[in-house]
Amino acid sequence: MLYDNAQLIELLSYVWQNTHSSLYAWRIFETVAWLRNEMVLPDGGFAATLDADSEGEEGKYYVWTEAEIDDVLGIDAKFFKKHYDVTPAGNWEGNNILNRSANLELASDADERRLALLRDKLRAARDKRVRPGRDDKVLADWNGMMITALVNAAAIFNRSDWFEMAANAYHFIHSKMSRPDNRLCHSWCDGKAKDADIIDDYAQMSRAALALHELTGIDAYRDDALAWVDTANRLFWDARNGGYFYTPEDADDLVARTRQATDQATPSGNSVMTEVLARLYYLTGDANYRERALTTVEAFGGEFRKNFLPLASLLNAFEFTEMGVQIVIIGERGDKHTQSLLQAVYSQCVPDKVVTVVSPGQDLPRYHPVRGKTQRDDRATAYVCIGTSCSLPLTDPGMLADAIDPIKRREQPATTARF
Repeated sequence: MLYDNAQLIELLSYVWQNTHSSLYAWRIFETVAWLRNEMVLPDGGFAATLDADSEGEEGKYYVWTEAEIDDVLGIDAKFFKKHYDVTPAGNWEGNNILNRSANLELASDADERRLALLRDKLRAARDKRVRPGRDDKVLADWNGMMITALVNAAAIFNRSDWFEMAANAYHFIHSKMSRPDNRLCHSWCDGKAKDADIIDDYAQMSRAALALHELTGIDAYRDDALAWVDTANRLFWDARNGGYFYTPEDADDLVARTRQATDQATPSGNSVMTEVLARLYYLTGDANYRERALTTVEAFGGEFRKNFLPLASLLNAFEFTEMGVQIVIIGERGDKHTQSLLQAVYSQCVPDKVVTVVSPGQDLPRYHPVRGKTQRDDRATAYVCIGTSCSLPLTDPGMLADAIDPIKRREQPATTARF
């Protein structure tokens, strides 16, 4: 499923930022390679799913018997089987799902290189099997999830090719699945877009647009998010109770319109919309976005009291609305000092952040805590803010990382001044 791997890339990126473990970096790189090889369609959009079965058997394309491993790898089979949990009895219905879950540490560099070569041999053998089918539908919400995950990973690992994949998918959605009236189509297949739309489409594509805007500074992405949020507010908002309906007001053949905030296989549309609204508040200074974000959370207050666990994404979005970290770098985006500060930011795990790069003298929203602040010593300068409290001006990447570090532990920065 596209959405599974989007969430894995995003989660693994956060874990890598916390640990800087090569294991998580490897898994991110391998997952993105799978995405490029298996899921990218000719026009740039991402396909929805790969079938689990081929030739009428679930998992047949992916699983191995011990005899098959021995046949392909020969004298190297014993070494490989030790690392990948391969046994005569198998670990799934008499077959082996290759895994290394017994040890979450990488082997030595030499052993990892050897294992990579052996995986390539097995992949070549697997390519001779009958491949599972692929569902080539492009879904706006799932593509939005993958675009966001790729953009964030591209920023962390400085991978322009990952950004290009994300931008191409975004362009596909924008050009093929967005109408002139700023309505999104939920799906596209065989050259045709389906007009039906759901709140998740607007939430996830707006989040993707804001991720692209943050990384590039291109205002057109932000403007897309503003337009899609306006459409969601017009067609999906529950004016009586607050929150967003799953379907628009002009949807056909519905017995009732439902609102939901519980997470399923993907985060709920209401939780993602709450995050998007909070981001727009931090970017524009328009308090109406913050008010609507809080109203959305309050709309599901009764559900929190019953069972808050399925509402984890909405809780995260609420925390972001109340305690979002604003990191502003005053400098030219292409300047090497600006880029060094950005790398310091992206090396730290702070999911609840908004990163803004502004040129010297460029205006910020009226009540923004960094409004009116300047560079220090004519160099790119960063400010880290929570609410109205900001760090002192920071020009050194190491000092910027040190200022961010306590925020990861939900502490106030050590050097703050209230303005």
